[in-house]
Amino acid sequence: MIQLIRGILFVFLLGSGCLTFAQDFKLGYIAGLTATQVDGDNLSGYNKIGPHLGIFVDRSLGNKLNLRAEFLFTIKGAKNYINIDNITDPLKTAFYYIEVPFMLNYKINKFQVEAGPSFGVLMYAFNNDKTGRYVTTAQYNRLDWEMNLGLSYSLKEQMVIYSRFAYSLTCIDGANCGKLFTAPKRRPGYFHNTVSLGIRKYFNAG
Repeated sequence: MIQLIRGILFVFLLGSGCLTFAQDFKLGYIAGLTATQVDGDNLSGYNKIGPHLGIFVDRSLGNKLNLRAEFLFTIKGAKNYINIDNITDPLKTAFYYIEVPFMLNYKINKFQVEAGPSFGVLMYAFNNDKTGRYVTTAQYNRLDWEMNLGLSYSLKEQMVIYSRFAYSLTCIDGANCGKLFTAPKRRPGYFHNTVSLGIRKYFNAG
């Protein structure tokens, strides 16, 4: 798995470095925050906050369309509110991912509507409850496939602010993944449910 991550990172960075020399390609960075929950774990609310950081390569496909590949570090998870009447039972789960989204953008004046798939590789996971903190990486599937939908707004020519919603297409918990659609409108298992907010800025910005 480590070799896979190194291979992905090498190819992405090599391709990014080469493509930035082409006229239609631009390189930049992403910095933001995620608010996440895990559907299926009976903990509701986007209570787990984490970073959303990385780089991207952007290619223009015309006046209205552009294609963007990203390489991100994202922390996801779930967290319950500590009930003052039950303060001995806090719970937090955290997942450290390397993610590679591929986003297609459609420009509407200063706005961009964006959508696309992504895959994430789980690097580390842990639970923290009343018994203490313990590593749970082996419990979960190492690959997470997601669909992303977002909206961006250009603050200036070389910087945009974005919001994004992402949802797992596949169950993340290897021990608790039932057959898909075993009941109408029901997907058994655990799924990441993520909302992100941040900025994208090009390295060649003035």
